[in-house]
Amino acid sequence: MPKNKEALKRYRIIHNILRRGGKHKTSRIVKICNDAGIPVKLRTIQTDLKDLAQDTELGFFLPIEKDESTKTYYYTDIPKNIFPSVELDPGEVNALLFYAKTVNQYKDYPVFKDITNAVQKVIDNSNISPEIKKLFEKETLLETERHPEVGGSELIAEILDAISKKKILEIEYQKFDDEIKKHKIKPILLKEDKQLWYIIGLNVKRESIITLALDRIVDVTILNEDFDSIDFDSLEYFKYSFGITVPDSEAIDVVIDFDPKQGNYLRTLPIHNTQEILEDSDKKFIIKIKVKPSYEFYSKIFSYGADATIISPKPVIERVLKTFEKALSKYSPS
Repeated sequence: MPKNKEALKRYRIIHNILRRGGKHKTSRIVKICNDAGIPVKLRTIQTDLKDLAQDTELGFFLPIEKDESTKTYYYTDIPKNIFPSVELDPGEVNALLFYAKTVNQYKDYPVFKDITNAVQKVIDNSNISPEIKKLFEKETLLETERHPEVGGSELIAEILDAISKKKILEIEYQKFDDEIKKHKIKPILLKEDKQLWYIIGLNVKRESIITLALDRIVDVTILNEDFDSIDFDSLEYFKYSFGITVPDSEAIDVVIDFDPKQGNYLRTLPIHNTQEILEDSDKKFIIKIKVKPSYEFYSKIFSYGADATIISPKPVIERVLKTFEKALSKYSPS
């Protein structure tokens, strides 16, 4: 392969000129290189032409011939584009490999086929070595959590299209144990939460944010109605949520006392982005988070069982107590 990027740039230019057909003078190739910002001398281009045709180290062996009578060069046969259209450095190759393996978690999704094809095109048209290309096919190189196909995943591509084109959607939606209702929304964002997908949009009728689960969508229609860009800050909107649900209430401070052993995990993986450690010792691990308590919030707290105790505020304590009392009442002494 070329010893430097400048040489590769020259080779590409030479190839692109010759593959158009006809015979070309080296002086013309020199001018095109210089015009492209690649300073080069006539002698260099003459050497390049010879190397591309004969050099065993390069191994291109392009069908370049010289017309001695006109001192011009030409292809006797038009070869395929042998130079990669995408040049990646080692770090970029590793990043692409990591991306390809990470996105593999969605392999059961219909849209994954298009993602695979897109990645494959980059691989095929890049300078990735054959050895590295084999790693893209290797199953055990990197493994993420597998996301099985869920209801509504077949709608992802269609909804993304509507978001990108700013087209209003008409959605037939059915909550669990409820009747089908129609919603006209301006789609803003697709969001994944706990392996389920949701569409965040602006309700056309109420001009308010609405969240709909894709697995509960009965039918969706892209209307021929455009809408203007919507100023929506996802990070700010979900800042105090605990999952996909954002209650229409003020965020509150919740102080939680955890078993010290839980501190080892909570330091590494906080339960919320607002987590603040108030006390960290052998006997206590107390944190404070600012949230809008929702079903997801209480589910998370309940999952810790006796390892988590709400210290404040009182309404949250009462909600937890009532839930545990109700659960306890379902068990009779043996």
